[in-house]
Amino acid sequence: MLSYEEMTYLVAFAKNGTLSGVAEQCHISQPTITRAMQKAETEFGVPLFERTKNSINFNSNGVLAAEEISLILKQTDDMIRKIRAYDRANRTISIGSGAAVQIPDLIRRISESYPEMAISTELKKPSELLEGLENNFYQLIVLPFEPDKLEYCSVKIGEEHLMFLLPKKHRFAKRKSLNMKEMNGEKMLLFSEIGFWADIVIRKMPDSRFIVQNERYFFEELVNSSVLPCFTSDLVNNEHRFSEGRVAIPIGDPEVNVTYYLVCKKENRKMFANFFVK
Repeated sequence: MLSYEEMTYLVAFAKNGTLSGVAEQCHISQPTITRAMQKAETEFGVPLFERTKNSINFNSNGVLAAEEISLILKQTDDMIRKIRAYDRANRTISIGSGAAVQIPDLIRRISESYPEMAISTELKKPSELLEGLENNFYQLIVLPFEPDKLEYCSVKIGEEHLMFLLPKKHRFAKRKSLNMKEMNGEKMLLFSEIGFWADIVIRKMPDSRFIVQNERYFFEELVNSSVLPCFTSDLVNNEHRFSEGRVAIPIGDPEVNVTYYLVCKKENRKMFANFFVK
């Protein structure tokens, strides 16, 4: 019987067409691929390849075999994913969120309700969160909107309002509010782990140059030591202290005033009943 890896080599050969290409793609030697091809012909009991002195290609049998093997690999991958998701659901509460700021308090509340369960979290885009919930990769997700699917339960868990954090000497520092269009074109600091906010910022300020920082500590150091504008929110401002030389200016664009919802499948509502009492 062909192993999973050997079947992978044959499918890769069907797509790539060369032994060297498969070897590079799969990080294996060409003799290993050749042995897999020979084994496949033995297993099927029919020739799968047309061989010449300088080349090897699938014949019609081989093309069909590669198509069928590709289906088997997909079914195998789906099976593995479902079993792992089932195991993960039994031992771990998996949470996906569109914004990091809501996660700490949610983890605390869930840990208090389910002390025997491990908790895993991921920051993803809303479309990825919905897909993960649908495929049982997540038991709970946090979205910046309320989904309209009847199969889901949702409850409001908070709000967040994005703001500009400007140096006090910035030309807009004395404004009571600002639109993103007015700040478009500015050179700004941007923290990478802001979830769906990044898409809004980049879409609304296409002419701005963003200096992205991945580490929270270094980002805050830059905010406190530089004169570049950046973003904050009412929730972040409550958790972090920034330099007294900066002022937070509310943003007038409606997209930056967000209500968060905790979402689960209706079939899991009983398990998380404490969180879905409206």
